[in-house]
Amino acid sequence: MEAVESTSLTKARRALRLLEQLAPEQRGPVLDVEILSTYNLEPLLPVLQLAMSCLPSQARPRLAPLDNIEAYIAQRARSGSEALSDARIIIWRIEEVLPEALYPFSHGFPERLAARVDQLLERIERVVGLHRRNAPGIPLFLSTMPLPVNLANPVFAAQHCAGPFAAVSRVNQKIYEIATSSDGVHVLDLASWAAFEGRAYTDATVDFLARQPLSAKGQVGLALFIARCLRSLIIPRRKALALDLDNTLWGGVVGEDGVNGLKLGHEFPGNIHLRIQRELLELRHRGVLLVMLSKNNEVDARQAFESLPDMVLKWDDFAVRKINWSHKHENLREVARELGLGLDSFAFLDDSDYEREQMRQVMPEVLILNESPDPLQTLRALWETDAFDSFFVTTEDRRRHEDYALRGTRNPEAHQGDLEAFLKSLEMEATIEEIGPSNMERVVTMLGKTNQFNLTTRRHSRAQVQTMLASPGSIALALRLRDKFGDQGIIALLLAIPAGDDGTLVVDSFLVSCRALGRGVEDALWAAMSRRADRQSVRRLEAEYIPTAKNSIVAGLYDRLGLQHLEHNLSSTRYLLEPVTIVEFPSWISLKDETNER
Repeated sequence: MEAVESTSLTKARRALRLLEQLAPEQRGPVLDVEILSTYNLEPLLPVLQLAMSCLPSQARPRLAPLDNIEAYIAQRARSGSEALSDARIIIWRIEEVLPEALYPFSHGFPERLAARVDQLLERIERVVGLHRRNAPGIPLFLSTMPLPVNLANPVFAAQHCAGPFAAVSRVNQKIYEIATSSDGVHVLDLASWAAFEGRAYTDATVDFLARQPLSAKGQVGLALFIARCLRSLIIPRRKALALDLDNTLWGGVVGEDGVNGLKLGHEFPGNIHLRIQRELLELRHRGVLLVMLSKNNEVDARQAFESLPDMVLKWDDFAVRKINWSHKHENLREVARELGLGLDSFAFLDDSDYEREQMRQVMPEVLILNESPDPLQTLRALWETDAFDSFFVTTEDRRRHEDYALRGTRNPEAHQGDLEAFLKSLEMEATIEEIGPSNMERVVTMLGKTNQFNLTTRRHSRAQVQTMLASPGSIALALRLRDKFGDQGIIALLLAIPAGDDGTLVVDSFLVSCRALGRGVEDALWAAMSRRADRQSVRRLEAEYIPTAKNSIVAGLYDRLGLQHLEHNLSSTRYLLEPVTIVEFPSWISLKDETNER
């Protein structure tokens, strides 16, 4: 971080050399990013590579020829090399793409300026269409355009619906609309970044000298911002936030001050705790599980939830509650077991320096969000953290709390007696569907974050999945599950690709969400795959188990499914199934197949 913030290219390059000496598994996945721009970003490249490397990733940013957006996209498509990138970024600004906005009266204000804005909107749509036709598997990050910093008469610029500021707003609104309606298109919101940074991010002298508008501080800020926006491509968000009650959700200690002595409301300092609760409730609705860890008497804690008039969070907004006098790290380990999550899925929020330090030392996998007992610092930590960043919120995310609340009811391990009868009582219905545009975001998310029931734990990007789908004879299936309690969405997937022309199919990825373990969905998905393989005359099936610290529960899955050992070493076990035979669907799950042969 010192090398990034120093703005010294020498320090940045030295830090990059040190990072390159690390083992590949320490450096993170490869992140190959194309950057297309209308202004010179060459000076930004070293600090951007360093910022991306700190995600962590094996960062490989590269710049396209300056101001050559459409031609570059078309040329890359003709060369057949578009699959080499994990993301493509387009950065532009009004000064280059709509210079008339700087001098509206010299360019026929308002009619001609409005017409030029329309032309620019059409160009943006054409660029996005060109990218989607030629590189559909590569995520596109489309930058918004900051307001021009150096503009005469800014007072007038804000007065007219066809004025310069309105023109920028129209362009940015179009970019938001395209991202909303276009699969695989994301917004790199430079307009909001520039607004936060203020005029300090620009340097007019450097702009005139080198067609590069960024100050040294602006280069650092932009590099860090781009790296954060790319982070969700390779780093899954934290799934759960464990938090304290006293001096966190409210001011004061309920067991000592009593409910009437707690501070929560619309006046300082209770308004800070009220805002904290609102931020937490928003996280809960975005699919982050809230976990209550409190050293308290449960009756006191319940009374606060039931009696404080300004409580935004409710008792049932917490997926799990541990209110006792045990060490919080012990309670969190128990919570992780109950939820079926790894410790690296959790973030932690607590006003106690002691509790945070103990958690940090005993469970280094858990992310500590706040650094002090100050409630305002806690609130800022929630504002600033990237631990819960995501490009989108899926239906599965929004109902995750309800799914985990029903986990005990659905959990076969908690059932005593006839297991199959219990599973039948859940009235499960599995829908098998093709992996494609309609479910691609969910598929890539699952590939990026599923750890326990994951045979290979390969973290494929959207582009890599698209490449596999394009391979003739590949099988790419997702399983959507519902039961009598509700719809759980897509909870399992399998990707298999052909190898050679002898009828061999290789299972690349096979995984099930931890929310659905123990219910036989893996057998249902395998049965669906076997039927598809039979229709495609697949004669030989190869698969692999790659052990990790978290996926030992599937170590014997392929043995149970009847595959034979091909090869075994410390890093993997390879399997073979020949001939490939149709497997029966589990009797306790009804099947709905919506796949179509390609």
